[in-house]
Amino acid sequence: MSTWNGIGTKYLGFGDRNRDGSHHATEWFVLFDLPVVPLRRHRLTVGASVYVPSGNGGRTITRYTVHEETPLAGREIARTYLVWWLVGPLIAVGPAALLLWSVSDKQDGGFGFWAFVLAVSVAWVVGAATVMSAVNRRKRGLPK
Repeated sequence: MSTWNGIGTKYLGFGDRNRDGSHHATEWFVLFDLPVVPLRRHRLTVGASVYVPSGNGGRTITRYTVHEETPLAGREIARTYLVWWLVGPLIAVGPAALLLWSVSDKQDGGFGFWAFVLAVSVAWVVGAATVMSAVNRRKRGLPK
C-alpha cells in the first residue's frame, strides 16, 4: 500500500475502533489522493507512523496489521465518495471561492490587495484540509 505523487492505494473510511483495537477500512485506488475505485475492505490494526526523510522531502510510513478481508460496504463507499468529492472540496474551496467572487469587482485593489486575498484563500484551503484530516483521525482513535 503506497502512493507516489498522489497515485496508488491507500486506506480510507476507517470505522470506529473495535474492542480489540482494530478498525474496518477500505483500500482504495487513488488519483491525486482522491478515491477512484474501492479495491477491498479489511479489518486491521493501525500501527505507528514514522516519518522518513529523503532528499529534499520525505514520506510517512504507517504500519498496518491486516486481520481479515471483509465484504465491501456500500454505505461506507457512498460516504467516502460524498465526503472526498463533494463535501470536502466545498468546505476547503468554497469560502476561498466566495471571497474571490466577492472582491472580484474591486479593480482598484492593487497588487498587495490581490496578494493578500490569494494568501488567505490558499491558507484556508490548506488549513481546512489539514483540520478535517486531523479531526477525523482523532475521532477514530488513529495515530497522528
